[in-house]
Amino acid sequence: MERFKTRDIGIVIIIGAIIFGAFIREIGFETFFSLIGDANKPLLFLVILFNFLNVLVFTITWKLLIPSNISLNKLFKFYMAGTFINNITPTFGTGGEPVKAMLLGKETGRNKAECFAGVISQRMLNMFPFLTIGGLGIGLFISKPELRLNALELFALLFSLGLAFGIFCLIIYFYIRKDKLSSFVNSSIRFFAPFIGLVKKGFDQRAYAEAVQGSIDSFHGGLKNIHHNKKDLLKATLLSYFGWVFDILAIYAVFLSLGETQIHVSVLIITYTLAMMSSWLPLFLPGGLGIVDVTMAGLFIFSGVPMEIAVVATALYRLVAYWLNTVVGAFCLWSSLKPE
Repeated sequence: MERFKTRDIGIVIIIGAIIFGAFIREIGFETFFSLIGDANKPLLFLVILFNFLNVLVFTITWKLLIPSNISLNKLFKFYMAGTFINNITPTFGTGGEPVKAMLLGKETGRNKAECFAGVISQRMLNMFPFLTIGGLGIGLFISKPELRLNALELFALLFSLGLAFGIFCLIIYFYIRKDKLSSFVNSSIRFFAPFIGLVKKGFDQRAYAEAVQGSIDSFHGGLKNIHHNKKDLLKATLLSYFGWVFDILAIYAVFLSLGETQIHVSVLIITYTLAMMSSWLPLFLPGGLGIVDVTMAGLFIFSGVPMEIAVVATALYRLVAYWLNTVVGAFCLWSSLKPE
């Protein structure tokens, strides 16, 4: 974990400072700080509350999907620790998942692959409510006569959601078909083996493939345990909807704090959905930092929100949803790893 404490954190801070500076420069220092100073402070505290509820609900969904008897407080710390790693490493938003599994396994003594199965199941389960809420947003947008898109813009919206849904279905397919997952992984190992051999002397492709197969077997064993618990699966799915709604409400509370009350719910949902999806694209940027900010602000402006409001609202939301969670997650990781 040592490597996360210097280089990665430094890069994140530098990127964040550049983005924050660019946002301020876009609308002017005086306008930026004037809008923040005039913001309704109780409503900004509501943003923090909704953000906390979002994280808490997703932690509860994780607890429902694992057989381990562990306190919600400790699981919350592990969830936030994983969020910290996700936010500071350019790993497609999944760098924290092995960390969550490692911390859970260390605490409960369970097999690491089983713990990882619970982590991945929680991420996959959260995808379905996310995509259906995005689809609802598009439906609401199309149904409003005052909100119109040209054919190309509508196609881009539907394509983005369809692509995400397609990836989700592919993951579900591998989730169900262990044989297909094994075949895919083994084919990948054979393909990359010559390249791995160039940088890792003595690389044993067969031994590595056997080790990976053992992990897949343990992983799917953990998935079977989760699949049989249909009652908790249903509870977790319903709670996941609340988790996403809390995050969207956090953005809405930001707009209300700035005096912007005319923004349509469909604009909030579509902008939020596409901005979060954009964080999956840049493998070289930690936590979608920069891409999410620019996408969110740009979509709000495109939807008719005044530029200064869109820029400040995005900055305030990301200050809570990204930066606050990163700081809290760093503390949770430190306290989880510290010797007792």
